[in-house]
Amino acid sequence: MKISFRYEKNKGFITDTEGKEPLLIKGPDSPDTLTAPTELLLYGMSACSSLDVFSILEKMRRTVSKFRIEMDAEREENHPKVVKTANIHYIMDGDMTPDQVLRAINLSLERYCNVSILARRGGVHLTYSLTLNGEKIADRKEPEEVGN
Repeated sequence: MKISFRYEKNKGFITDTEGKEPLLIKGPDSPDTLTAPTELLLYGMSACSSLDVFSILEKMRRTVSKFRIEMDAEREENHPKVVKTANIHYIMDGDMTPDQVLRAINLSLERYCNVSILARRGGVHLTYSLTLNGEKIADRKEPEEVGN
């Protein structure tokens, strides 16, 4: 894996990795509307897990008709202001049972999603919530190991 980016004054950092769409990242003099590096970590954690959840549900022959992630996190007050807690809220509709989705989420967070596993190993207290077909199923649960 290889990435690259450049700095442009008053714009920030712009990724220029070959074969990838450019991404603007907050730099020293860029507008506050750009995504900050710590936010990118949160996007990475939740997107990585979302890819796993979709893949696992697809293998179960389940169909997701609507999907959204809302994530909140809390950082330490003092430098280096690392992320100390994070909650990924999966909000979805589709043809699946709560147990199927909970299994997919737990498999992702415990076994497959390298970004969230790396964050947890670094000390982030990660939890998840689930709203399925408009019903709150789980709220700030700890990921659990899933058997085969």
